[in-house]
Amino acid sequence: MLATHKGMNIDGDEFIAVLDDALEALEKNNIGQREKEEVLYVLYSMKSEIVLV
Repeated sequence: MLATHKGMNIDGDEFIAVLDDALEALEKNNIGQREKEEVLYVLYSMKSEIVLV
């Protein structure tokens, strides 16, 4: 993740927007609550490798 996003200057708001989009897609496809939480947890865990690197 770090090598891919280095120099892209993604800020916190942009990162949260991606999480919002992912959640919307999960909800649109009737994914269960636990699975949604797991996906968002994994995505959020990568924040330090994506935001402002």
